Amino acid sequence: MLRSLTAGIVLAFAGSRANVARTILSCAGIVVGVGALIMVVTAGELGQRYATAFGEANAGRAATMEVTVFDKITDLDAFEEDLGRAGGLEVSLHNRTESPPPLRQGDQVFGDVDIIGVDVALGDIRRVNLTQGRWFTEADLDSRAPVLVVNEALAEELGDFTDVQLGHGHWSNVRIVGVTQSSVYEQGWHSAYLLNAPVTGEILFGPSWSPEKPTASQVTYVARIDPTDSAAEEMDFGEEFTDRLASASWRWGIDSRDSLMAYRADNSEMTDELIGYLSIGLIGVAVITLTTGLLGVLNVGLVTVRERRRELATYRALGASRFTLFVAVVMEAVVVAVVAGLIALALSWLLVAVAAVVIGNLMWLPPDINMTVPPSAALVGLGSAAVVGLLAGIIPAIRALRASVVAGLRE
Repeated sequence: MLRSLTAGIVLAFAGSRANVARTILSCAGIVVGVGALIMVVTAGELGQRYATAFGEANAGRAATMEVTVFDKITDLDAFEEDLGRAGGLEVSLHNRTESPPPLRQGDQVFGDVDIIGVDVALGDIRRVNLTQGRWFTEADLDSRAPVLVVNEALAEELGDFTDVQLGHGHWSNVRIVGVTQSSVYEQGWHSAYLLNAPVTGEILFGPSWSPEKPTASQVTYVARIDPTDSAAEEMDFGEEFTDRLASASWRWGIDSRDSLMAYRADNSEMTDELIGYLSIGLIGVAVITLTTGLLGVLNVGLVTVRERRRELATYRALGASRFTLFVAVVMEAVVVAVVAGLIALALSWLLVAVAAVVIGNLMWLPPDINMTVPPSAALVGLGSAAVVGLLAGIIPAIRALRASVVAGLRE
């Protein structure tokens, strides 16, 4: 059997080389179908990775809960501890100041800066895309000057980061340690993350704040919980997470459950579901195109068997087994389909490379998203090409075996 299989493969390659025009004709439909399938898988994977990165940067990693307290908290430390007890793996302040202090550099004052107070842990809860510098570290908590990470729009206005001050009644020198990519929601708006530290308590929580009695009103925190936690299943209203917090709210001075609001901020599950539906639709289109290519190869295969009846009969007369001829006809279709798959893969790779250059000039992509044809797309494309060739070669091979040897030699 192995000898017959080898002989059949050799005959298949010989037949493909002897009929170049027919081979090229058979390739056309497969190239389009396999190319479409490769591009669908590539676009689906890149789209999912980009959507995930976009969501993690603007809303948080899965599953991020946002909690707002509409009342005065008398003990922020106790509140943060209870966020952890309620299921928060990482917890961070994410609070916009009620009256943002202006920034000043020399004689120029920036009074429209959106100041957001955060903790170091926000870098673990959200994807922070830095264009230069670094994110906050624990060492920054001991800084005697407020520590900022500003967005690109504000960094461009400032130019250099020397002689930058922040304040209301009095000005304090600040340290700018990093620059983040401007969010799509900001559209040129100036914003900055301000590290929650002892030196910034009054700026973030108002003039009534003091280290001894850190009273704060209407604060917002974000907490990343385990995606398998039952509280993560509530996408709109975090009733379960709110109940967990409300059970111990007396520890931080809140008596009414109505003063708490929690909801899941990220949309990772909805994004994955949307991309899944889109991918199914595109794969359906690719399968239809690939089926058209299969029919083309099948039709060419039937015509080829009819034209090569004398040749195939001669092989039979010279001692070739029925299995050898079956393998030869089937493998010829497989060879044609795989060659078409390789051509489709090369064209897809070229198209994606060109698209990467164009998109790279139009928009900023996260450093971990490389626009290239993934191995999974290449395997799916070449595998589907081989399957199409196999299916398209079976019927012509069966017809070739049923043909009369004597009638074939008479032609």
